[in-house]
Amino acid sequence: KAEWLASKKRIMASWALPDPIGEYDIMGSMVETRTGPQKNNFMISQEVPFPAKLWEKRKKAKVEADASYARYRALERDITTKLTKLYYELYYIDASLDTFTEIKELLKKIEGVAQSRYSSSAGSQRDVAKAQTEFSMNLEKLYMLEQQRESIAAQINALLDRDPMLPVGKTTLPLKLAVKNSLVELVNLAVSHRQEIKEAEALVSQTHYSKRLAQLAYIPNVNVGFAYTNVGSGMTNDPGDGKNTWMFPLKVNLPIWQNRIIPEIQEAKKLEEAQKAKLLAVKNQTFFEVKDAYYRFKAASKIADLYDAAIIPQAKVALSSDQAGYESGKMDFLNLLDSERIYFNAKLSQIRFYTEALKAYADLAWATGLDWADADKEQGK
Repeated sequence: KAEWLASKKRIMASWALPDPIGEYDIMGSMVETRTGPQKNNFMISQEVPFPAKLWEKRKKAKVEADASYARYRALERDITTKLTKLYYELYYIDASLDTFTEIKELLKKIEGVAQSRYSSSAGSQRDVAKAQTEFSMNLEKLYMLEQQRESIAAQINALLDRDPMLPVGKTTLPLKLAVKNSLVELVNLAVSHRQEIKEAEALVSQTHYSKRLAQLAYIPNVNVGFAYTNVGSGMTNDPGDGKNTWMFPLKVNLPIWQNRIIPEIQEAKKLEEAQKAKLLAVKNQTFFEVKDAYYRFKAASKIADLYDAAIIPQAKVALSSDQAGYESGKMDFLNLLDSERIYFNAKLSQIRFYTEALKAYADLAWATGLDWADADKEQGK
């Protein structure tokens, strides 16, 4: 932000006139004129560039400030998007930890049933050992998630410029998001709003004005001034003896060295071509990022809905049935563990795909160059 504000200050300075030059000459005793000796000479002069040159310099400084502003907003958007995605990742871990707690209680119950059946000689010790092993393996995953949560919390604190040891509270379930715009509309939004494109466009304009300045080097600059000469008196019989003199000197530079001007013009043209190529590359990358985030969001949302509406309810029914069957002695313990794993993995998968949909939405807002409030407004929410 400070760099952008600094670039704005350069706009006014860019088309200011050069400093005027003041001159004072002390004449030697041999400097004589017909009206008397010249004692000293005062002169002030001001270089005045061709007006078009000053105007082009101002426009160049203006687009440089525009490029700085676009860089500032792009960095601001990058940090916001990164923080948003970290929050969603933290939600995934918190929701997964809740699922682990649910499964842990379920495994304790299954282990208790296995213990009871073993005590009554209706079951085997192997069932108890398998239940305990499954419980221990889930504890391993639980500890890994707790470690990942601490790492993500430290990243969030770093982005917020807070003490890395500060705790980060438990996340809440983010609202389900929807993209109402078509892919073509999103691409058009990106062309209008993406900060990287705006920066590249500003840099193209900057090189264009640099080329114009190089071409204007053929036009001379003017230097105007005023000179006043102090003349001594009493040395001649001339009627104008001792009268001081003044004049308005006018100078122009002569831009004749083609080995300087022509290469500068050629350089400016090539730099303009390079910036146009970079602009095209930024647009192509933007189109890819919009399309990639759009389809990632659509796919993850559909899969999360599928888990929520069908797979998890079906897995829960199967688990309840196998649990009742095992307790009544009609179901093998391995089938019960298999149903528990399917239900457990289905819950984790639903959370993961829901989180991926949220992160893809954040990437889509980032790729179009819109803030969250702008994105909601553009989509008619």
